[in-house]
Amino acid sequence: MERNNEYTLTTGQFAKLCKTTRDTLRYYQEVGLLIPYSDPNTGYHYYSMGQVSSFYIISIFKQSDCSIQEIKGLMNNCSKEKLKETTNNKLISMKNEMRSIRNKMASLQTALWLLESFDEHKNLEPFVDVIPHISIAKTAIANKENAYHSVDVAMDLLKHLDFLSNSDSISVLPTGSTISYEDFLNQKYVYNNIISISLKRADNKITFPLPSYDILGCYQDHSESIEVTYAKLRKYISDNKIKVCSDLHIISLINLYDASMKHTYFKYLFFCIEKN
Repeated sequence: MERNNEYTLTTGQFAKLCKTTRDTLRYYQEVGLLIPYSDPNTGYHYYSMGQVSSFYIISIFKQSDCSIQEIKGLMNNCSKEKLKETTNNKLISMKNEMRSIRNKMASLQTALWLLESFDEHKNLEPFVDVIPHISIAKTAIANKENAYHSVDVAMDLLKHLDFLSNSDSISVLPTGSTISYEDFLNQKYVYNNIISISLKRADNKITFPLPSYDILGCYQDHSESIEVTYAKLRKYISDNKIKVCSDLHIISLINLYDASMKHTYFKYLFFCIEKN
């Protein structure tokens, strides 16, 4: 390579300008990705200002999970059409990754909200509250009449997981189930839907808003039977003439077995209610 007036930046100057290291530039030179002018008399390397933009293009593709060989092919022997195609594909991939990250963040934020709310209501007594505008996704349970326990709805849970596996709208967790209000009043505690909830806005395609964000809620843990919690809710509704406008939502927060097989869990139960 002949040196001309463009190659005026020393390796140190170029590294500082591009906010990189000499080792990185040396590696790019070794793999044939970014070649400086090498002075045959002194052995010093010089870069041009035009190579600054090349460095940033390399960095962008590298951060987009392109291999060095892919980048080398794009930089050294690639048509404009191929470069556009690769760039577009990487943009699509990154957008999908961003959607996935947003779903995961919403899932964690929802779980954190539920756990923080538990700290306020850990006496395990019913309470009336106004909750954030969560959205809900649900799939119907195939055999509702026999859906009394989690083991009875294992296949329905798998169907729910599959339904949401490629969703941009919501992450699977936190997940739970619902019992119709009619069945609840009749003390027939059978599940009718598998659900997932999120703090993300409803898209009205897969996720939907609740009928009300005024709720009657109660937390339940392993210290008492869930039937006791059901009875507390039913009594609170009767004593306070609560107008319920939804199924009973039961969200599993923690469901673990420790080394001694002791079962530990927390559940968040709530009805949507009408304002008085």
